[in-house]
Amino acid sequence: MKNYLLGAGFLVLAFYLMWQQGAEQIEYSDRLLDKEVNEQTQRVEVIEANSSLYSIAPGLEPRNVSSEGSTQFASVVQLGEEKLTDGLSTDLSSITFSNHTGAIRSVQLHQSERLNKAYDIDHSEQPFLGIAFEDESGVLLSEALPNPRDFRLIESSPSRVVYRWESPGNLSIDRIYERSEVDGYGLIHKTVFRSLRESPMVIDRVRMYLGSSFQIPRMYNPFDQASTYLSVGYYNEGAPLPEGCSCATCSGRIDGEREEFFQLNEMGPSGKIEPRRLSKAKWACVNNQFFVNLLRPESELNDFRVWGESVQSSTDESGNEILGISGAVSFPLGIFKPKQSKEFSFNIYAGPKDYIELSKLAHEQKKVMQFGVFWWISEPFSWALNKLSSILGSYGLGIIVLTVLVKLILWPLTAQATRSQKKMQALQGPLAKLREKHKGSPQKLNQEMMKFYKEHKVNPFAGCWPILVQIPIFLGMFWMLRSAAELYGQEFLWAMDLSEQDSVAMLYGFSLNVLPIFMVLTQWYQMRLNPMQLGPEMSEAQRINAKMMRFMPFMFLVFLYFFSSALVLYWTVQNIMTILQTLLTKNVTLPNLTEKDEKGREKSFDRKSVREVQDIEYEEESDEEERKLRNLLGLKAKGKIDLKLLESRYKERMNNYTSKRLENMSEQKRTSAEEKRDKITEAYETLRKMDNKQS
Repeated sequence: MKNYLLGAGFLVLAFYLMWQQGAEQIEYSDRLLDKEVNEQTQRVEVIEANSSLYSIAPGLEPRNVSSEGSTQFASVVQLGEEKLTDGLSTDLSSITFSNHTGAIRSVQLHQSERLNKAYDIDHSEQPFLGIAFEDESGVLLSEALPNPRDFRLIESSPSRVVYRWESPGNLSIDRIYERSEVDGYGLIHKTVFRSLRESPMVIDRVRMYLGSSFQIPRMYNPFDQASTYLSVGYYNEGAPLPEGCSCATCSGRIDGEREEFFQLNEMGPSGKIEPRRLSKAKWACVNNQFFVNLLRPESELNDFRVWGESVQSSTDESGNEILGISGAVSFPLGIFKPKQSKEFSFNIYAGPKDYIELSKLAHEQKKVMQFGVFWWISEPFSWALNKLSSILGSYGLGIIVLTVLVKLILWPLTAQATRSQKKMQALQGPLAKLREKHKGSPQKLNQEMMKFYKEHKVNPFAGCWPILVQIPIFLGMFWMLRSAAELYGQEFLWAMDLSEQDSVAMLYGFSLNVLPIFMVLTQWYQMRLNPMQLGPEMSEAQRINAKMMRFMPFMFLVFLYFFSSALVLYWTVQNIMTILQTLLTKNVTLPNLTEKDEKGREKSFDRKSVREVQDIEYEEESDEEERKLRNLLGLKAKGKIDLKLLESRYKERMNNYTSKRLENMSEQKRTSAEEKRDKITEAYETLRKMDNKQS
């Protein structure tokens, strides 16, 4: 009872500290937001005062272009109001286009069989696929296109949208979007640059924006920050670019990873990442927890660069800050011959991070799921979960069945570990004596213990396998469930959203979640069914570890309380399956092993070996008791009992407890002497009986 009270006390203290931490973080974020908004407002005012007519990328300074060799194509004109046009709608999504560079202002994802809750991918900063020009070093040329936004909509149909900008006698740009009903969340985009000059023209580089991603409003979780889901990523199939020096950091090249994702919380005080130069880029993306903007060039582009930065100026309806991230890519245009055209084609995916849909795309675009080092577990789990859920009609039932199947697959391994643990418990007595015997010789002790294990056919590490196997499975399931857009908005039992906590009520701003409490009860009961053996042979360190294990359910409660109900559901079902297995094997006291006979056939394991182990333990306990009796009468610890010597020693000791001597003692001493006399008499009679049995 004392341990449970301590556990409950620690639990209450942990929740209080987390509540305090959450309040302090909110207060700190508000102060930081006010400071950043003020600083950003000052920067914007300066920029607008100097260049109110140009579109300037956040975080970059404009650079003027000299008149000779300039890419200025027209005089500066006043920018008009942004014009939005809806188009390319399907059952899965609709797109809102902007005349500002003929790009995408937002993508509306509809509720569908693959997405249970509608969502708008809004690009409130630079529009998705918006363009601008750069010089060779990557600095934005703000005056290269004095009015880069005013693109004309020249074609709009259910399957095709075309925007065009033209500087007469200089350059024209076409933005082409095509889509079919079978494309899912994808579309084809082409940008065509066409020289209208009679002489050659040079344009160093073009920048294309990846749009923005913002955090999805979630309940408070101190262990899982929204900034870890916001990232700019890419996939590269070429070798690292050793330019300037061999160091990846100072040269700006990739560091050898095929795919990399730069999270918002990794961008440091500057809030941006330096451009990454890719030798053979296959795709680049901006994403949040469940949704992604993904761009893949159809042809190989040399000197492909990726960069990103934080966007922290957005607020929700309540005025709270919404963290965001934006990104862009750039590639060279080079020399245009007279009247020459250059076309760049891209495959675009703007939709949920759905493993089934993304796995259909080329060049490992499924990597945007960011399953990490346990992708080899997460990917098959994601595939299996989708298949089971489509059959059962519920993702909650899919998680339950998937957990049961995994547990059944691991059942033989767990059963073998249970048998090994029970046999190890039967051997603890002899092992303790063995450790005591070779206490001063560790090397000899290890040799004897290995020999002992071999003789009794037991593997001391067999009990660890279920835990070692369960760890990667749990982590693989964790990484899979945390970014599965299929769970977004999915209901199950009382949980309104499997990707969120199963909140049943709010109590003083704190979410009351039922499923984690049920989970910890199942784990507590599971541990009650498998109590730790705290015999006298256990060391102090083992006793401390055993007591710490009793607090594991409460530690899991604190950790999993704030995570998605899908993850807690998996762990709860896993606990229930473990309880069921324990109950089915609880009455099996002897290991069910097999061994080969002379003809190579399997035969039942001889239980005699286990009985021999128990007999050895009993005999050793009897020997210890006999040594104590012999010691009382001054006899040798081992060997045949000499009855004459026994009689002589008994009479000698009894002379010390005659009636006369006892009368002369004080009351306390007399009581102690009488007790010792009785022990000597009992030892004498027991040894005589033992001698008679041996005879």
